[in-house]
Amino acid sequence: MEATYGITVCAVAVAGVVVALLLLPHHREPRASSTTAVGQWCPGSTCSGRDPQAMHCAAQADSLGMYETATGAWLQLRHSRDCGTSWVRMWGARIGDRIELTVTGRTSTVRRAKVTTAEQANTYIYTLMTTTRPGTVVRACFEPAAKTGAAAGKRECFDGRVS
Repeated sequence: MEATYGITVCAVAVAGVVVALLLLPHHREPRASSTTAVGQWCPGSTCSGRDPQAMHCAAQADSLGMYETATGAWLQLRHSRDCGTSWVRMWGARIGDRIELTVTGRTSTVRRAKVTTAEQANTYIYTLMTTTRPGTVVRACFEPAAKTGAAAGKRECFDGRVS
């Protein structure tokens, strides 16, 4: 009788595990495609005007070029193939420094960002995204907060091309 009790307990336990596995939701990886990215929240033109970090477009973005300004701040043109967007990010900046992204074409788009806190000055600051396609020329510009010195008010720009 003791052996039958042990077999019954084992059978009930195995049946419980099988039922649990059948009832649990299955995790499926999203399919990657040319227009969507894992974790992406906005496809294509719906990303325009949105934050690249919040929309998960920044993680696998390509660099279209980098530039060190006269004040020592760095600018980088970024492009996400998955999101179909571009933006500028800056680091090593000072409070009051500004960046601008310009995309020209049938309709000209300008996105701006300004360093307003010490925390922003010590980390990345981004412009919002704009939709771009291969061949699009994008321009990043920097305007320093400095009112005096060699870099005072000197706007610095560089271009990149979406590939």
